[in-house]
Amino acid sequence: MNNFRKTIFVISILIAIVVAMGVAAAIIAPKTLSDTIYDLIIMTISGISIAIAIYSEVELNMESRRVDKMVRQISEMRKNISSDVAIDKNLRYKLDKIIALDEQIYKKVGGRKKSTDLVKEYYKETEKSSKA
Repeated sequence: MNNFRKTIFVISILIAIVVAMGVAAAIIAPKTLSDTIYDLIIMTISGISIAIAIYSEVELNMESRRVDKMVRQISEMRKNISSDVAIDKNLRYKLDKIIALDEQIYKKVGGRKKSTDLVKEYYKETEKSSKA
């Protein structure tokens, strides 16, 4: 158990003891039966409301920790995404440079054949091989 839960547990025990003592005092007190029942109802309702408040505080604390953890993970993911985008941009720049150099080499060597010319050559070769 962490310190917060230990503290809440101790406070809950103390409040339960105080409520039990109040109930005992209300029963022992020299009052009429209706006054005693009224005091017991008030003590029970106040004890239940305090218990609900403590429970909701514990739940809020746990949920707050989960949300903080998710926020940290999201910020880490954002950092990773921004670095990935920078790497991607750098890689695209280098690839564009390589393609530009590649095109310059092909132009100096004699240029590329157009795709239509390549298709025509392919059909001519397949016709020759099918006739033979």
